[in-house]
Amino acid sequence: MSALEFQPEINLIRYKIRNGSEPDNPTLFSLWFNYEEKLLSGDNCLKFQRSIYESQFNLLLDAVIDELVPKHWRCQCLDQIYRPLTALKRISNNKESESKIKRLLYELSVTSHYVEHSLMI
Repeated sequence: MSALEFQPEINLIRYKIRNGSEPDNPTLFSLWFNYEEKLLSGDNCLKFQRSIYESQFNLLLDAVIDELVPKHWRCQCLDQIYRPLTALKRISNNKESESKIKRLLYELSVTSHYVEHSLMI
């Protein structure tokens, strides 16, 4: 269990983002990314950092595909999904990590294709 999992504030923000429970509060994204980034700043373990960024990507993608989440919130999650991908690219240091990023991008591409109709306004 990671140190981040013991932070109830982060878990609450994650819940709100994943479920779109505050769809008129886009500041949740900055709060969440800044909070996790601050907690990560003292940790030099790339494996741990990768797991956090991949978790962020997956949470945002889960919100995007959930048709019970308000449409405009899903679009905002899609707009924010580049942040963990960019962070992963920044710490990429070998072929395996580059390959993982490519798989995530492919997953995003395929998933976006399937949900694009439900996101049209």
